[in-house]
Amino acid sequence: MSARLRLVAAALAVVLVAVPIVFGLVDGTTGTLVGLAFSMLAVLVTGSAYAVLKLVDRHIAQAERRLRKEIRMRPKAQQPKPVKLPKGLVTVAHLKKERDFHAKRTQDIVNLFSMVPITSGIPPLGLWTASADLLVELVDRLVTERPATVVEGGSGVSTVVMALAAKEHGIPVKIVALEAQPVWAEHTRAMLARHGVAEYAEVRLAPLARTSIAEHETPWYDEGAIADLSGIGLLLVDGPPEGTGERARYPMVPLLKDKLADRCTILVDDTGRPSDADVVERWKPLLPDFDFEVLHLDKGAALLTRK
Repeated sequence: MSARLRLVAAALAVVLVAVPIVFGLVDGTTGTLVGLAFSMLAVLVTGSAYAVLKLVDRHIAQAERRLRKEIRMRPKAQQPKPVKLPKGLVTVAHLKKERDFHAKRTQDIVNLFSMVPITSGIPPLGLWTASADLLVELVDRLVTERPATVVEGGSGVSTVVMALAAKEHGIPVKIVALEAQPVWAEHTRAMLARHGVAEYAEVRLAPLARTSIAEHETPWYDEGAIADLSGIGLLLVDGPPEGTGERARYPMVPLLKDKLADRCTILVDDTGRPSDADVVERWKPLLPDFDFEVLHLDKGAALLTRK
């Protein structure tokens, strides 16, 4: 029996007992008879209400049973699915990550411009060119270690920045950039001249060609362009381009390791790409006396040092 029905039964019992007693106390036998008549009327009304409530209670119970059964029988495909965020939705965590990235990049550019006097235009940093944080690391190594010879795979903004640093800090260094593309070689030379440091760096045209390394078929810079080099204290590995072929930058160490100075630093760009990270791993047996360090720069980098 539901709580509502129990309440109605209790009220009916009170009416049947209490009403005749009260009327009898007021008017004796007549009052008692009137009270009984009133009680019978109340019983009739209450009984009707009880029957109605019981019927309603039964229908509600049946409806609840049907609903529970329908829920149990509902196919899984119709079950409510968890809400998924639409693709491309920007979250707070993503915005914070973007904020931190741009703050770091801005600081890297500020650091670079405070280290070297860039007074003319340069290509956008970090697209196809070196990133600002790599250039900061490069200039810091050049100024701190003051090598006699620097060799760079590729040419561009990095060549200009090193030449500016050599002039600004009075470093008597020979900077050689190996460039496979004649048009880009001329572009780099023009940038050097525009910044007033043409005499501080040499852009050597070195077309891509098959190397003397056995079982390495990907072309590299013409070995004739490195024949006269020696005492290399700083080596920047930022070319040839990845599209040249498998492990395109691998020959840099096998072909130049005997030309490295006793104290030498090798800075490798783009190790965020698996192919370039693999090249660095393949160099480890060739450079047993070098320390290998991962640099968390925008494009990934590795630092190899021998002290």
